[in-house]
Amino acid sequence: MSSNKTSQNTLPEAKEKQKRKIFLRLVVSIIAFILLIKYGNVDLKAAFNHLLTVNPLFYTIAYFFYLVTLFSTGFRFYIASSALGFHKNYLQCVQLNFVGTLFNNFLPTTFGGDALRGYYLRRGTHHSITKAVACLVCERYAGMVVLFWLATIAFLLQDIGFISKEAWSVRRAFVWFSYLGTFASFFIVPFLPNINRKLFGKSNLIHKKFIEPVIVYWNDMGLVIKIFFLSVILQISVLLCHIFIGLSLNIDIPLSYYLVFYPLVTIAGFLIPSLNGLGIREGAYIYFLSLVGINGDAGLAFGLGWLVILFITSILGGFVYMFGDFRRNIPLEELSKFQT
Repeated sequence: MSSNKTSQNTLPEAKEKQKRKIFLRLVVSIIAFILLIKYGNVDLKAAFNHLLTVNPLFYTIAYFFYLVTLFSTGFRFYIASSALGFHKNYLQCVQLNFVGTLFNNFLPTTFGGDALRGYYLRRGTHHSITKAVACLVCERYAGMVVLFWLATIAFLLQDIGFISKEAWSVRRAFVWFSYLGTFASFFIVPFLPNINRKLFGKSNLIHKKFIEPVIVYWNDMGLVIKIFFLSVILQISVLLCHIFIGLSLNIDIPLSYYLVFYPLVTIAGFLIPSLNGLGIREGAYIYFLSLVGINGDAGLAFGLGWLVILFITSILGGFVYMFGDFRRNIPLEELSKFQT
């Protein structure tokens, strides 16, 4: 009886806490836009006029590459969740990605896109919430690591002289930030279970709560390779999407620079609290594109071009949310047939 009362009491508290987080993100996004307009030397009218000059063919190709990312991440989500015993097939995982895009971008609800995906992934199963969260964290982590790799490759190629420093140049802090992220992905994260065991012993709270439920991600090298391979496909597809956005707006950006500004903009949008990077992302586009001589109006037009792609996908996500079958769990027999 008391446990029921406790859960009833904590539910409103959790909702209230989530509302505060959403409000904070909204405030950050609004402030970012205000600062962007006030200090970013941006003419909104000129930026929108630039956006209206978009080449339909190149922009359609850009959107095609973004759709590729949703289907490749759907397969990654399917593999990562199946390894933990969840019963969603590939098509359901793709649907959840579309729905996640809707909730991430444009609905100020108590569910973020990832929270919603985790909820439907776990619903109707006996698995703990820790496993569902771990699956989502694994996805986010793999995608983030590949971003660090892309930036590191570009910086290394420039450091050894393969890419001229006259083509583009960024602050050295960004270079070391990328190197550090890449270093951690190869020499720290893969050894976290061993590091935790050496520091705190064989049995400790961190191991039981956060490592043991998802130890398969450290023990199954084949699974890890698949997840990172799909993450590489994902990020290359988004990279190509960005290249064609630039071409569609006739913005002259060095090809090698896409390896730098796209990862760093995405990481900034992920790390700084806001409504899915809104405001932060556009400001970052303006800043990094200004480093290669592109004015703020064109930089904002680029950011808005990316935002429109997300908006179109969110509309599709709305239809999937209304008519998709992602809510049901697939019987084990049916799931095994699908896997074979």
